[in-house]
Amino acid sequence: MKITNSSEETIAYASSITDFFQPGHIYGLRGDLASGKTTFIKGILLGLNYDKVVNSPTFTLINEYDADFKVIHIDCYRENDINRWINLGILEYFSSGHIVIIEWPEIINPLLPDNVSYIDFLNIDKNKRKITIQ
Repeated sequence: MKITNSSEETIAYASSITDFFQPGHIYGLRGDLASGKTTFIKGILLGLNYDKVVNSPTFTLINEYDADFKVIHIDCYRENDINRWINLGILEYFSSGHIVIIEWPEIINPLLPDNVSYIDFLNIDKNKRKITIQ
């Protein structure tokens, strides 16, 4: 469990634990809106030597980043149709051998394999959040 007091601290923390994020594994980020999930992903990518812009795929649904390892960033917030996710090829991403990070994984829970590692985000106040790796 880690408490961060700013976006910069969240990025620095995520960047410092990139050894936790391994190719071929799936990570589900759970938490309310604006709890730091995308900011955390920016830190992961920074730690994996990705130096371009990182945006939430809220509207595009899936972003792919070529860092030290390929990172697939999926945001399920705006799409709860399981069949649409299947048609978009989400199951292929799960077996792609890449690092797969999913925001709002509970929306696609029936599709998730058993080996998902979860990271929970809790807003404590405006800039302070608690990050718990399960």
